[in-house]
Amino acid sequence: MEKTVTEEQTNEIESIRMPLGTHLEELRRRVIYSVIAIIFCFIICWFFKIQILDTAKRPHKFAMEKVGLPTELQVLSYQEGFYAYMKLCFITSVFLAYPFVIYQIWRFVSVGLYKKEQRYVLLFLPVSYAAFVVGGLFGYFLLIPFGLQFLIGILGPGIQPIITMKDYVSFVFMLTVALGLVFQLPLVMLLLSKIGFVTPDKFIAWRKYAILVIFIIAAIVTPPDPFTQTMTAAPMIVLYELGVLIARPTRKGFTFLGVIIGGGALLLIAVYFYVTHKGGEITLAQTQGEIQFLYPESKDWKELANHTSFRNGITLKTGSEGKIALSTKKGIHVSMDANTEVHFADPLKMRLKSGQALISVEESEEPLEIDTPNGRIRANRGVLNIQARDFITIVTAVKGDATLLAEGEEKKLLEGRQHKMSIGGEPVDIGSIINWSEGVLTKPDAKSIK
Repeated sequence: MEKTVTEEQTNEIESIRMPLGTHLEELRRRVIYSVIAIIFCFIICWFFKIQILDTAKRPHKFAMEKVGLPTELQVLSYQEGFYAYMKLCFITSVFLAYPFVIYQIWRFVSVGLYKKEQRYVLLFLPVSYAAFVVGGLFGYFLLIPFGLQFLIGILGPGIQPIITMKDYVSFVFMLTVALGLVFQLPLVMLLLSKIGFVTPDKFIAWRKYAILVIFIIAAIVTPPDPFTQTMTAAPMIVLYELGVLIARPTRKGFTFLGVIIGGGALLLIAVYFYVTHKGGEITLAQTQGEIQFLYPESKDWKELANHTSFRNGITLKTGSEGKIALSTKKGIHVSMDANTEVHFADPLKMRLKSGQALISVEESEEPLEIDTPNGRIRANRGVLNIQARDFITIVTAVKGDATLLAEGEEKKLLEGRQHKMSIGGEPVDIGSIINWSEGVLTKPDAKSIK
């Protein structure tokens, strides 16, 4: 059935009809206003670029702290930081100016719409903007931090990732914008059904193909890993079903959507629990007092704040009243006393630089090696109490036995025994020996020594 244009609508069209030149002039004016707004927001963002970067870095910081890696972003050239800040401020300025730009678009197209259509657009635009913001927040708080933690976590020990500022800014805003656009899907489906371009039955019939296309899109806009792709595709599937329900509300549709949302929520909770409890190779159990840590190849000690786990290569140090208990994935438990410094080189090798530590080793075929200033200790099982000082290391086998290596000699330390390791012999009173030698040389027969 063809739609007829009423006389009132014809008069309305004639009243707003403008020449082509006037349309182009109006378009030029709206574009200029939009560009000025973006430039103005860009200038403001440039003055706050450090704060904006700190906000954008929070997903990265969350992911890196979970696996015990440095949170700083790197630059590989002098100009990279400048260009990254330019991109960061430009994208942020577009976000800030987006409502004003939409208003300018509305002022341009509204003159060509009927009053009824204007009401629809006025309702559609704020809902669309809200959906875009919700999609961006979903990426910022859920997808990006957990996706980054998954990608870093699968690297394993012995690999130090270098995350550049340029790549991180591009990655974060690409996903944020992509998710913001994806969350427009229900509105687009509603619009297509309202204008009669696609019927709700078609959306239902195309469900299988839609899911396939959704996973293809998720693979394009996300890194090539199944976790991030699934995290992106899952809300898109929910949004597609929501679009079907909005286009044709039915009781069966509400039930089906509820099942999908409920299952998705349970899956999200399970993923959240797994990711948030999946730390590095070293997990902190208890902390007390002042504790500092040092990242590999770094010279600046940092205070222990919200860290719960670290990767190997980290160095931990306790203060005068600090104590810490930790465990590793290799079944090693370490309790560090005050004024103690320990470097964790790899899963089965650590260095007690100073202080006192109680180390429990679960039985394993490959021994744990503990380097001290005065020798090395090996143990396959048991509990050792080690006191490392400048010139002497006292080792006590509380449970089980151990092997001590010092000055090229290997000694067995049995359970319940204690041994002192020292380099260059036992400490002596050098002054008394000097006094003795002087007394000997002053005797009458000392000349015969010459």
